[in-house]
This record gives sequence, structure tokens and C-alpha cells, in this order.
Amino acid sequence: MADVIAAVPDLFFRSKVLETAKALSVNLEVARDADELLQKVRAEKPRLILMDLQAEALRPLDTIVSLQGIPVIGFLAHEQTDLREQALAAGCGEVLTKGQFSASLPSILSRVL
Repeated sequence: MADVIAAVPDLFFRSKVLETAKALSVNLEVARDADELLQKVRAEKPRLILMDLQAEALRPLDTIVSLQGIPVIGFLAHEQTDLREQALAAGCGEVLTKGQFSASLPSILSRVL
């Protein structure tokens, strides 16, 4: 059972998340699109979702609404303030810039241990 599902289609960020999770011994699964994410959520019952809010394949705002009850931490480019507000309104618990997300990733993943 995965503790965390990372909805991160971008190869660079996905590898960073996977490496950090492995170093911390966090059980993490990856989802590349909205359908795969929702399927994994039903099967794995994760404690946390990490989501790239800029990834169109994730349909982030609609998907966040579908994930009610599971904490979601989203990340995006710092200039996307409208998307940040929309994600928070949809139910995303925390929205970070990509830089903040990268810097905070070890502490974010440590929360689920």
C-alpha cells in the first residue's frame, strides 16, 4: 500500500520525488494522468497526494475535487497566482512554487512516516 501518490508527469520532478522517497523509505507510487491517479487512490488509499498543478493530463482542479478527504499538496510556477487560488478553492490543502516544493520535499514526505 502506497503512503503517497505523486501525480507528477514531468520526468525531472518525478525522478526527484522518487529518489527522495526512496532515501526516506516512504512507500510512494507515481501517477501520470488523472485516470491513473484516481485508480491508484482507490486501490492504495494513500495518506498524501503530491500534484503538479500545471499538468493538463491530471485535470488538476477537477481531480482535486474528486480527492476530498485525502490531503493534496500541489506545486506550480510562482507566477501562476490564479491557478494557486483555484487549487486552494478546489480543496488543495497546500500550494507551493516548484522551488518551495523541491526544497521542502524531504520534510513533506517525512510527515507521512
